[in-house]
Amino acid sequence: MTDQEAWIERNAAQARRALADPAVRAELLALLGSSERDRARRLATARRELAGLEARWPLLEEKEHEP
Repeated sequence: MTDQEAWIERNAAQARRALADPAVRAELLALLGSSERDRARRLATARRELAGLEARWPLLEEKEHEP
């Protein structure tokens, strides 16, 4: 392992430990201009889009089997 690889591994481990703390994640999100509310809104939007796709998949499968 090179010095650079060892440095990356050490820093990745430190970052994982730090990001395990919800307060650290919230602070980082705030610094990056995001918030838990924004994240929750994006997740809700993605879930709605996925639900819409799931509802259409059976219809597409039915059309594939039509003569």
